[in-house]
Amino acid sequence: MLLTGKTVIVSGVGAGLGHRVAETVVRDGGRAVLGARTAAHLAKVAAEIDPDGRHTAHLPTDITDEAQCEALAALAVERFGGIDAVVHVAAWDSYFGGLQDADFATWQSVLDVNLLGTLRMTRACLPALKERGGSVVVIGTQSAVAAPSQV
Repeated sequence: MLLTGKTVIVSGVGAGLGHRVAETVVRDGGRAVLGARTAAHLAKVAAEIDPDGRHTAHLPTDITDEAQCEALAALAVERFGGIDAVVHVAAWDSYFGGLQDADFATWQSVLDVNLLGTLRMTRACLPALKERGGSVVVIGTQSAVAAPSQV
């Protein structure tokens, strides 16, 4: 199995892609450390993809909060001994206000999640990633492909 013995943090474990990434990690022999904002959803996904709980860990994580990113990375190291990869799925992709009438406060929030949140989570994982020669995967949003036609 491709991921046997590997520990992968997955940020943004929602109902769609993040869930599928975490499921694939466990299916391919890895250990998935799940982060998202909702504790109940994380527990549900973990129980679904890893009924015995040996291959997953999870922690509510808002990637706009540096301490929460550090806590998720620490959980991975504490529970599984290190981090081999971090897969960024967390994103805010529902706002398209066009350029002319752009709400800059909302755009700032989008950038705080999509850009700075990704950097925060990566930085929190770097020490453990370096120890194992780990990887960082950033998944872009489908909204970039099918964005509304507002200019």
